[in-house]
Amino acid sequence: MPFEDDTSDNEFENNLGEAIRRTGGTFATDRRRVLLEAGVRRGRVKLARRRAAAVTGVLLAVAMIGTVGAYEGGLLDGPDGTSVADKERGESPRPKPRVTISGKPDPRHGDPKWFMRASADQMIKLLEISLPKGEFTKQRGTSSGGPDDVANASLVYDDGYGKSLVSISARRVDPNDKALKKSMTTCPANSSSESCVTDTYGHKIRQSLVDGKNPDSVKKWQALRVSSDGFLLEATEYNAPAEKGVEATRNKPPLTAMQLGELAGAVEGAFTKFGVMNAETFSSPRPIQGSWAVRETLAPLVPQGLSVRGGGGLGDEGYVVVYDVKVKVRTFIRVTVAPGTPDGGKVRTQQKAGKQPGSLEWSAETVTPQGLRVTVTAFNSQYPNQAAVRPEPPLTLAQLSAMATSDKWHNFK
Repeated sequence: MPFEDDTSDNEFENNLGEAIRRTGGTFATDRRRVLLEAGVRRGRVKLARRRAAAVTGVLLAVAMIGTVGAYEGGLLDGPDGTSVADKERGESPRPKPRVTISGKPDPRHGDPKWFMRASADQMIKLLEISLPKGEFTKQRGTSSGGPDDVANASLVYDDGYGKSLVSISARRVDPNDKALKKSMTTCPANSSSESCVTDTYGHKIRQSLVDGKNPDSVKKWQALRVSSDGFLLEATEYNAPAEKGVEATRNKPPLTAMQLGELAGAVEGAFTKFGVMNAETFSSPRPIQGSWAVRETLAPLVPQGLSVRGGGGLGDEGYVVVYDVKVKVRTFIRVTVAPGTPDGGKVRTQQKAGKQPGSLEWSAETVTPQGLRVTVTAFNSQYPNQAAVRPEPPLTLAQLSAMATSDKWHNFK
């Protein structure tokens, strides 16, 4: 009967509900006991940690007494060995040991010639502003705070013709170490696994394959130089977005051998002889146009009697090497562009000594109505860091002023 069937169902449901409540009560009791025991264990662990921290704090306080002198001398300032995985995420600093392998204090840490301080962010920014215009991704860098630290930066650079990994690095070395300088700046007599040249700036340019036995493997180009101020500079590029495990995205790396050497030179110029970054390096914003556009605009402005025999550039700078048909020597002409404030077309000229005995630099500078500062400089040497090959630069100040004020620069954006 329907009523009796309903009663039977209700009885079954009541019995099932009671069983569930009893079982649930048992689970709740066990769960509370487990949580209580876990809480006690965690409390004991925290107590032990606090006691250990207290003891460690006392030891650190004693150790700090011995490092006050180094702190006052500036040796412990700034990040030591900070690694930046990318621009959005950074890792905590990794302190470097201040002692030698034998356990004795490292005397180099107190020697100004070995001092160096550069953050990962600075190195990344330096790399970005030194490269021609393009897309930058996967920026990484490492800070330096001592003689054994290497400050470096890398990113994936895409100029529209394929992604490539580009990196720079700098560290302190002994510039008088002849063996080091020879190995880092002199090409071997015979090298079957790579091609190697030494450019006019003293950079050792190596071009090799990541897999030396496979001609289709990723190509690696590298520029190395030991500066007179005691820095080992490196600039490296690949024709792929990574060194290994990927296929080449372009036939060759994006920078020419000369541009790669200039990139290493840009890293050298970013450091003062005291081992710190030069603030002026970061005072200018990104280049307005690539160096190729600067060079292509400069070449047609060269006066008659001078034949363009080569050129290059990097970032916001372009240059040409011109040949004087009368005296039969080559000299260097450079143009640098940067944002500026229009000042009615005023032209400022300058004559100063160059980097080598007898070398001269003559320049003219103006700001276009569009707010582009154009500086044209002529040298009496084939390259800025070389000895003079003629008494004066091949261009007069009037000719330099005419080149700087040319309306050809008004097309730059």
